[in-house]
Amino acid sequence: MRCCKNAPPQRGADTNFSTEPEPAKADIAYDAIRRILHNNGRVPGQHLREQDLASNLDLGRTPIREALQRLAAEGKIQYIPQKGFFTRPMLEGTLLDFYVVGSETLISALNRKRPQIPESWAVADKLSPDELALTAEAIFTRIAEEASNCEACKIVQRFCFCTHPLRMEITASELRPAFVESLEKLIAAMSELGAATNLVESALMNHLDLERDAVPRVVQEVNERGLTGLPGHAKSL
Repeated sequence: MRCCKNAPPQRGADTNFSTEPEPAKADIAYDAIRRILHNNGRVPGQHLREQDLASNLDLGRTPIREALQRLAAEGKIQYIPQKGFFTRPMLEGTLLDFYVVGSETLISALNRKRPQIPESWAVADKLSPDELALTAEAIFTRIAEEASNCEACKIVQRFCFCTHPLRMEITASELRPAFVESLEKLIAAMSELGAATNLVESALMNHLDLERDAVPRVVQEVNERGLTGLPGHAKSL
């Protein structure tokens, strides 16, 4: 199995037939929990209770536990012995580190391969904070995929996941117009990929800098009120 769709096929693999197995229950649980964390916003230190998740997703506790263990191993949530699994706290230093690694990986991926990007993205005022965040993350993910480097894909996937709440905060605040304008410039530049890669790199770095520069302010505001994403979410799932 290839870890991203643009990785070269394994030697001897027959591409004429699909050999993908049915997803295991733990994989189903993993994808479902990731969607919950994305769609509902995330609370720093939010307790991810196995029984509640199993009930909500109509799955057994074993695949839920396996999915949570996988998320913790990937650094996307925390495991605290004797207490359980929790969403990661929003820490300024940790987020800034993510932007160092994410930026370096994306720029490296951008310069590994320079194809035209067939997808089209659009930014509209009516988009929700989550939809705007996901649009930016779709562009980041596509850049990593086009490098045909599985490790780059994994790094960028984790970067997108762990910084998603920050983007939701930015796009739900007065910083939204600047975010939208920057994203529109990045989308416009992406259409020039292959012909003007320097333009794409500049637009990408400008957008990442905008997000990174918002980290101290967002972290302070989030931790003062005790949650990320949209106000009013429960403290446990």
